[in-house]
Amino acid sequence: MSVTVIRTGGIAGLRRSWTARPSGDDASRWAALIRQCPWDDATAQEPPEGADRFAWEIRAQLDEAQRAARLSESRMQGPWRDLVHEVQAFERERRTGR
Repeated sequence: MSVTVIRTGGIAGLRRSWTARPSGDDASRWAALIRQCPWDDATAQEPPEGADRFAWEIRAQLDEAQRAARLSESRMQGPWRDLVHEVQAFERERRTGR
């Protein structure tokens, strides 16, 4: 299982990415987070909605299934936001060792 989040855009147009590869006891919680996202509703490539706005690309592999979505900043809410925040926290903990 893995989830990668890529954020592009913003004032400087920078690209930033985070990856989580959870396993063990956390795997079922992560699987639920991935399944809650409306992947079928996010298949279209959405352009950013204005200058200096972020665009998000989210890729997840769960079992043999691979999912991908490109979202504008305004759609980054609900289960999408929850998943992205978990991926960011996972990588932050991995980097700091906490």
